[in-house]
Amino acid sequence: MKKRVCLLVMILVAAVLLSGCAAPENNYDEYNPVSQQDPLSVPTAAPAGAMEYDPLAEEDGDTYVPGMAYDEYGNALYAGATPIPLDPIDKPTATPRPTLAFSYAEVAMESLGIKFEAPQGWQMDTSIPDTIVLKDPNRYDNFQGTLTVSVTSVASDYKLSNAKQTLADELEEISRNYTEWKTYQMAERTLLNKDGYYNNYRGVMVDGNVVRGRVMVALLDNNRIITVDMAAPGWYNESYMTILGHFRDTLKAL
Repeated sequence: MKKRVCLLVMILVAAVLLSGCAAPENNYDEYNPVSQQDPLSVPTAAPAGAMEYDPLAEEDGDTYVPGMAYDEYGNALYAGATPIPLDPIDKPTATPRPTLAFSYAEVAMESLGIKFEAPQGWQMDTSIPDTIVLKDPNRYDNFQGTLTVSVTSVASDYKLSNAKQTLADELEEISRNYTEWKTYQMAERTLLNKDGYYNNYRGVMVDGNVVRGRVMVALLDNNRIITVDMAAPGWYNESYMTILGHFRDTLKAL
């Protein structure tokens, strides 16, 4: 009898021990640990040129809002209806200049084989071969707005791709007049319905005044290229870029 009691006790003890070793039921979703980014790590930089200025944004001068204040870069000083500073664009700067208006007259250059409309009363210089320079008689921020147009001959094997290098060379030449210099992204643009390229630039003169401009180069028929440079006082860039747009709209071959 005693042996039976002992056997039952041993069976009960074994059952209790086995139930204690069984794995508890999991009533939660499976846990998948996620690695957390180091808060002191530096984010990966955007690809080179991703935040560069796009010159297409200014094409034909239709990106400016009447009554909006702009800095010498052409950037709006405030975003939206409420004046919210755009750092670092909205650092304290001089008051934006008023909009300039121009009346136009036709300019015919038989030596270049072109005609176009330019601001009436601008000074004309044809002393440079194959080139006409038109200069605003008025000076703003110690600079006179200037429109330079040239039509020159090129080698018979000159291709449209060569126009890119011509544009780069022209910008390099202009850069020598400034203490600080910056160009933007080259883009495609036509002149006289011929394919070409253009780029915008920004230069700082010795006196600290800013000049902004645009250079355009297009490949014409008969082994010729046309090169155009519109240079303007930086704070009046919006007004002078309308001159370039009018020039392009009225440009015709003789």
